[in-house]
Amino acid sequence: MIISKITSGLGNQLFQYALGRHLAIQNNTRLWFDLRYYHQTYETDTPRHFKLDRFSIDYDLLDFSPWLYVSKATRLLPGRSLRPFFDTRREKHFHLDPSVPQTKGTFVTLDGFWQSESYFIDNEQTIRKELTFNRVVGPDFDTYRQQIEQAHTPVSVHIRRGDYVNHPEFSKSFGTLGLDYYEMAIKRVAEQFPESTLFVFSDDSDWVRQNMRFDLPHVFVTTTGIDADVDDLQLMSLCHHQVIANSSFSWWGAWLNPRSQKLVIAPKQWFLNKPWNTANLVPERWLKL
Repeated sequence: MIISKITSGLGNQLFQYALGRHLAIQNNTRLWFDLRYYHQTYETDTPRHFKLDRFSIDYDLLDFSPWLYVSKATRLLPGRSLRPFFDTRREKHFHLDPSVPQTKGTFVTLDGFWQSESYFIDNEQTIRKELTFNRVVGPDFDTYRQQIEQAHTPVSVHIRRGDYVNHPEFSKSFGTLGLDYYEMAIKRVAEQFPESTLFVFSDDSDWVRQNMRFDLPHVFVTTTGIDADVDDLQLMSLCHHQVIANSSFSWWGAWLNPRSQKLVIAPKQWFLNKPWNTANLVPERWLKL
């Protein structure tokens, strides 16, 4: 069995799922989600909710299974591993660890964020199939979907602020992208696709309206309801091209766009002051500005 510890927001949950599914296929076994992270809140983290059940993912829950005790039993083992039976793989660093996608074992536990498509690209087709949305959409979703479908060339633009501005740690580690990044990205979009309509997504729409100028036709997307984030993710993926923030959330909005000729623009600098190697984070086929 593959046990993936699911934590944090939706973008991180999707990375944690994707590696887990890849290894479950490789080992011909079931995928289990350990959701104990969501049993409490944390002073150092933004409150989050498990959202992978909004997709067509086949998984079991560790919370309600006797395998929970198997997982706990590994704590008695040196390093919590006894290969090839028990293998706990913790993320050692931000960049790709090429040994992880090759992991073999009877019980494999994954503990990390695994933010690179290289961890799961060999099973891309299955993962894309499972990551079809399976839920009741919010009250605003169909209106925005129709506007995207009617646009000649819809392009999603994600401006993330929220905890990147207000959280004492995230504001220092991530930080918000400068207006120059979006100006360069939108200029590139306009040059390549002059008939574009921008669909602007943000967790601070008022700030965006007051501080950003868009020369192309544009729509501010302001979804509501308990799954507004899932609605936003799907709407992003329906656009033909994407301008993403330094956010795993809009990373997935772009990745879930199945168009082979899509233009995805991503920031060169993902972190504000972290010395982490992000070479494997943004796919090479995407444009970094």
